[in-house]
Amino acid sequence: MPAQPKEILEKILTSLGFAVTVEEHKLEDGFLLDVKTEDAGRLIGRQGQTLADLQYITNRLLFQQDTSAPKAMVDVGGYARRRAKRS
Repeated sequence: MPAQPKEILEKILTSLGFAVTVEEHKLEDGFLLDVKTEDAGRLIGRQGQTLADLQYITNRLLFQQDTSAPKAMVDVGGYARRRAKRS
């Protein structure tokens, strides 16, 4: 069974008590999981560290289910895209 990145991320976040909506977008080299929530600041964390950790955990779970699963990029409120543009 192929890994389901959107479902994995939704399960993690709802288990942690966050009310979220996750949109999945196909990229050339994987997926973008765009999280919509009122608690964006808590999910992003200081300098994006919580967001980076969330992306790491999501990708580890994806890889555990399917070693050929493409990478997932997790973004909350466009934070990761804005940060990437600055670099």
